Amino acid sequence: MSTGIPEDMESFVQRMVVGRRFLSEQDVVTEGLRLLQARETLRDEVAKGFASLDAGQEVPADQVFARAEQRIAEIERGNR
Repeated sequence: MSTGIPEDMESFVQRMVVGRRFLSEQDVVTEGLRLLQARETLRDEVAKGFASLDAGQEVPADQVFARAEQRIAEIERGNR
């Protein structure tokens, strides 16, 4: 698949490459897609959470915070 970069985004992409934030235009696009994928995954997880709440399936706050802290620690260690 080949897609073009929209004209209004070309200068931004070039700045990212010239500024050595990314090695290539492809890397910039790939990172953008990773971020979009992460956002959509988060949106899905939030929707599941609200559906669980609506169904009366609550989780105590201390369990939620413990799991969040564990997940943050995993991410910081690089265990995505």
